[in-house]
Amino acid sequence: MHVVIAKVNENLYDGEAASVTLPGAEGEMTVLPEHEPLMTTLKAGVITVRTGDPLTGSVQEIKFEIEGGVLEVRQDGATVIL
Repeated sequence: MHVVIAKVNENLYDGEAASVTLPGAEGEMTVLPEHEPLMTTLKAGVITVRTGDPLTGSVQEIKFEIEGGVLEVRQDGATVIL
């Protein structure tokens, strides 16, 4: 799925991901490919983007510490605005 994590004038991440775990306002959540569409606020915490193929064990994690933001999930991916 395609994931974008951006601030007003800066893209922090723009690429493919196997999953993304975020600090949702109601608790931690993980978004996988073809997730149901949703929109929610994020609280302070860490976003973890996992890239690679979990079936082969070649997964990399990229972490972003955030103070809050907004998450939009579509069936083809997710966008986080900080």
